[in-house]
Amino acid sequence: MNGTPSLPDRDLPPGRHRQLKEHLMHEIHKNPEPRGTSADRKKWLLPAIGLPAAAGALALALALLISGAPGGTDAPGRGVGTEAGTEGTSPSATAVQLLDRVALAAVAQAPVEIRDDQYIYVSSLVQQHGGQPQDREVWEAVDGSRQGLLRTEGMGDVPLGGSSFNYRYLQTLPTDPEAMLEWLYGQQEEGDEDHDAHQDAYVHIGDLLQESLVPPDVAAALYGAAALIPGVSVIPDAQDAAGRPGIAVSRTDSYNPDRSHELIFDEESLELLGTRNVALTDLDLEDSGPVAAGDVLYSSAVLDRAVVDEVGARP
Repeated sequence: MNGTPSLPDRDLPPGRHRQLKEHLMHEIHKNPEPRGTSADRKKWLLPAIGLPAAAGALALALALLISGAPGGTDAPGRGVGTEAGTEGTSPSATAVQLLDRVALAAVAQAPVEIRDDQYIYVSSLVQQHGGQPQDREVWEAVDGSRQGLLRTEGMGDVPLGGSSFNYRYLQTLPTDPEAMLEWLYGQQEEGDEDHDAHQDAYVHIGDLLQESLVPPDVAAALYGAAALIPGVSVIPDAQDAAGRPGIAVSRTDSYNPDRSHELIFDEESLELLGTRNVALTDLDLEDSGPVAAGDVLYSSAVLDRAVVDEVGARP
């Protein structure tokens, strides 16, 4: 989409390059290819505990697992207790714990009453490797029937067509994690035989959550679905584009195993702070030159979400 910040160029199979370069704003095509979820994992359920207890339990679990206490793993690489990106592996215990608590926090939020004639407003900060942070604002019609707006610092305003993934549509998505994962696996491009269903589902989850307002029960199902995806690990010391510290879940990019994609959460509130893509090895990118392992290739930070009455209006 014109005016959307670009990720560093990648070697991707057909159809996937556009999906990642139009980061967070792409359209997911509706061509169902249902795939089953793992049969050997218990169905994900919301823990029956309060939010303060959930956050405390998460911190304790992370401390024990990171320190190598019984039941934990000292895994190599950036992730904690996982074999990130390995086909067929189960998500790490710590990643599942984190995502379960994030889902609990999400579903505890009160649903928002929104009129069809209003707009979802999201303000964020984005940064490419080697570049300066840029302010980014998006307005999208609640029911997708009217034109929206994308405003990026230094790039001007770009009209947005009505989104098929508007708030009203998001309200219709599954609220059960396994059903949500089944739906995500169905959002594949027809004829794209080289796709990786796990990677695509993980990227779609980040896209849906980052630059929209998702109903609480649907957001919880998305996080629960992420906990079912193999190869997800925990990064205990992540930072978003605004410099805010957080804890992240990460997955090695199946199409480019020298890079990972992270969803970053506030360690106290468990709110989604932003995302980032990180180099896992030394790279030499055509656009930005040499990149060292551990360098951030792209990062974002959600600064504000709100409902407004007009395009261009701020809360």
